Order: sequence, then structure tokens, then C-alpha cells
Amino acid sequence: MIDIIRLMFEFGSLIVFSLLHIIIYPSFNYFSKEELVNWYRDKRDQIYLFAILLGPIHLTSIILQLVHKQDLYTIVSSITICALWVQHYVIIEANHAIIIKGVGSLEKAKRAIKNNNLIRIIILTFLLGWTILKTVQSTNFWLVTN
Repeated sequence: MIDIIRLMFEFGSLIVFSLLHIIIYPSFNYFSKEELVNWYRDKRDQIYLFAILLGPIHLTSIILQLVHKQDLYTIVSSITICALWVQHYVIIEANHAIIIKGVGSLEKAKRAIKNNNLIRIIILTFLLGWTILKTVQSTNFWLVTN
């Protein structure tokens, strides 16, 4: 069952971060510096809430899975997910803070956010594929044939 829960969180994370990358981040190019800073101060918390909710629950699900079984997939994917959330809170959020404060190079911060998010999406896509494969192999929940 923990495999299915983890699969849902990886899929949810991939969807949220992909939507940010496809819809929100490109719109930054159409905001002036003042409009972007104001948007961040007023509206950003609504989107940021998804990451705040997904992060701890996703990390809890991988810890539970790691306690349950220790194989190459679980260990490598757990380290990868932890690294992705560290990247989110340390690198990406630091660049969001630059935009919120309105200081420094906003273009550099926007570019760093987009690039780091794209890296995260690519890694999550491969990880989701691996998780789907392992879940299909380890459960009889999927397309059982007689």
C-alpha cells in the first residue's frame, strides 16, 4: 500500500511542478519588476502551499517505504527525493526570496528558478517511471492476467 501512496505523491509533485513550469514561470516575462514583486507578495502563497503540503508527506512516505524494504530502488530514490526537496528549499526558495525582496538581479533569479525547476521535473519524470515499474512488479493491483 505504501507503494501506491508514494506513487500518488510522486505523480502529484510532477504535476504541480510541471504546471508551475508551463504556466506560472513563463508569465514572469510579462511582469514589470514592481508587478512581479507585488504578485509574489500577494498571490504566491496560494501556489507555495502545494509544495509545503507535498514535501513532508512525500518524505514521510519514502521513509516508511525505506523502513519496510531496503533495495537499490528504495535507497536511490529516497536519496534522490530528499535531494530534490533540499534543492527546492535551499536553491529555488532562495531565488524566490530575491524576487520577494525586490533586490538583486531578478532576471538571474527567474532564470535560476526555471532551470532548477526543469531539472527537478526531468528527475521526477524518470523517478515516476521507475516507481510505476516497481509498483507494477510488486503488486497484483495492476492488470492481472490469468
